[in-house]
Formats: sequence, structure tokens, C-alpha cells
Amino acid sequence: MCARSGPPPVDQRLPSYWATRHLSENGCAAISLADRTRALQSWGNFSLAYSVAYQPKLEYFGDANGFLAYGRRGGYTFVLGDPLCSEEDKADLLRRFLAKFWSPSFVQISESTARCLGAQGFKINEIGIDTWLELSGYSFAGKDKEWLRYADNWITKRGYRIEEGTIADREAEVLNVSERWRRTRTISRKEVRFLNRPIPMTDEPDVRRFFCVSPAGRLEAFVFFDPLYEDGRLTGYVTCIKRRIPESSTYAEAAIMKRAIETFQRENVSRLWLGLSPLANIEDRIFRPSRGLHWVGRYLHRAAWFNRLCYNFQGHTHYKKRFRGNEVKMYYASRSPNNTLRILTLCSLCGAF
Repeated sequence: MCARSGPPPVDQRLPSYWATRHLSENGCAAISLADRTRALQSWGNFSLAYSVAYQPKLEYFGDANGFLAYGRRGGYTFVLGDPLCSEEDKADLLRRFLAKFWSPSFVQISESTARCLGAQGFKINEIGIDTWLELSGYSFAGKDKEWLRYADNWITKRGYRIEEGTIADREAEVLNVSERWRRTRTISRKEVRFLNRPIPMTDEPDVRRFFCVSPAGRLEAFVFFDPLYEDGRLTGYVTCIKRRIPESSTYAEAAIMKRAIETFQRENVSRLWLGLSPLANIEDRIFRPSRGLHWVGRYLHRAAWFNRLCYNFQGHTHYKKRFRGNEVKMYYASRSPNNTLRILTLCSLCGAF
């Protein structure tokens, strides 16, 4: 069991800054914050669980026994991640949702959810891999992890500090790093959302924040980790937000990750999830896929022009593979025979345009 005290009582958990601003837009009157928190603490053991429970502007379907989160755009409905419920209740919750929404799409779901939907006539496509580290036996020894040791040594010898802290201590600096980082992205006008949880500018229970600080005391990079739970216990974390100023060392993020992993290991945390590597290792051998999506996904992952100008799929894949973790397939499910317009609409929902 983790050495930390675990999740706080429900009535102590407050919505994030973003959720507070947009609470009236969430459309979640039937699923209270307390119900979402209880579901998260019981079944929130997958990468998107914290985002499913607390991301602003999501809508919810379900009851006190579990729920799923979704967003709507352009007449389409997109479900985010797995339902937050027990495995025994999953099929019934999905059946009830499909009775209300005939043709939704499900994005970044696990194999167990994909199997339930496949039985309902959905086509299931792989959309990438999620990587996780079993921390109890994870080691930085060997040539494969030399890059992490080197980054840590480089940062230390030059007087940089890796510190765990809070938003309250560094709010203005976090905003500065975040805005300068965002200006270097292809999508720079606004925060990417839905598949990514927008950066919360307030401290949240059990969310961990690690900072890289220069010898002069300037914040140069940070990595935030959302908590994961199972049966009321905090069991792991997922890397959710990583940002740095353009002129900072490329070793800063790797050094933060090494120190965070060591911290979690001392606390007996079970797992660290690194998040989705979009479109990586698409094979589509288990389920009946949409063939068009299959070939488009494989092409975009390897297309040099798309990786250079639009989104660096290969960079994400290479970075996470270097940790030598465990990989699981993630899926997209839809009943539609043609998903071109749906995928473009999903990109719009995520803030890509």
C-alpha cells in the first residue's frame, strides 16, 4: 500500500480552477461531484480516470454506481475513456447509454470495454499504446536507462534543483512556463482539451507536481502527475502535463521523471503510467476494425511530413519506449462505416482547430 494517507474525504475535494469556472456548463446535475469522486476512488485505475472524473465541460451519464463521461460537437457524441464503474456493471451501463445515444464514438478505451462494444456491433480500431512502469521492480541500471542517469547527473552538476511543490507557491511562474511552451506548439491558440486535461491553475488533492529550478531560482520545467485509485486506495500516478521553456535544457524533463519515479518508489506506489502514444504499433488483429481508419492511422504515424508539420507521433512513441515499460493497446469504437468526418470533429472538440 502507498505510504501516503490516500484520498481525502469526499467533502474536502474541491473542483479545479477550470471546473469552478465552467461548472454550469458540465451538464452533470445527475452525477454529483461526490458521486464522481467515490467512483474515481473505487475504479479509477486507468490513465484517463482523473480526467474523466474532473475535466471541465464534460457531460456525464450514469448514477451513484458508476458513470461515463462524454463530449458533443457537430451532432456527434464522443465518450472519453472507460466507464468509471465495476467490471460487473460495465456492460449494463454501456447498454443503457446506447439506448439513449444510438451512434456515439468511444475514444481511448481498454480491451475490456472494446469487447463489450464489439458485442454491440461496433467496429474497434487500435489508436495507440499506453505505457506503464511496475515501480516495485523498476531499475535505472543498465545501458537502456543510461539516458535517465545522465540527465539527472547533468542537471545536478550544473546546480539545477528538482523539487516537489504546489501551484500556490509558483502560480505566476507556472503560467509563464506554460504560455511560453504553448507558443512553440503547432496548436498554440488555446489549451488542448478532452483527450488532454487542461492545466489546472489550482492545487488538487493527491495531484503531484515536480519542478526543475535553475541555479538562479527560475522555474524552467515541470511535470504534473494525476493520481490513480483502486478499492479506495491510491495505487499509482499518470504523467498528465509536461512543459518547459524553450531555452531550458532538454535534460530537465528526464531528470524530473527520474526523481519522481524514485519518490514514488520510496512511497511504495505500485505503478506509473506514461500515457498514450497515439497511433503507435497499430495492428488490429483482435477486433473487427474499420479498414480505412486502420490504414490512415498506420500512414500518419510514419509520415515524415505529418510528424514534422502537424503532430510528432514518432517522437511520443520513441520517448515512452525508452523507459522500457509495459505496453497495452488502446482503442477507438464506432458503428459508423465512415469515420472521416467524425475524426475531424473529434479534433475540433480537442481544440485542434
